[in-house]
Amino acid sequence: MGDKKLSFGVEPTMREVPPGQSATFNVGKVEEWTVVETEWGMKYSFPIILLSHPSYDSIPKKGIEMKWQSKSKSAEGLFHWMYHDINENNEYIMKVLDVNMSKELNSDMVLHRHDSGQYLLEIKG
Repeated sequence: MGDKKLSFGVEPTMREVPPGQSATFNVGKVEEWTVVETEWGMKYSFPIILLSHPSYDSIPKKGIEMKWQSKSKSAEGLFHWMYHDINENNEYIMKVLDVNMSKELNSDMVLHRHDSGQYLLEIKG
């Protein structure tokens, strides 16, 4: 049966960042990055450790494990920074990691939301 487990409910997802504010997180395993279909259309999905966010009253020092799901250009850019093309099985093909990509993947990422609503993702290095 493999390492699948029986589970019910949904995984927590990061709340939307309010305009004019930002959230900080670390991304999880790139092998778990995916594209999902939601009731609001296709979104990019990333496992993250949320470190700061204005919509959460208190976040433990170790952060909160959850998913970031977004159809923003920032999410699209991050996804295609790591993946390219789709194979015959309709699976995304991961790019070859170089030293700089590994370092950047282990860095804090800050998601800024402008007052106009657009997002900007900044990788601290």
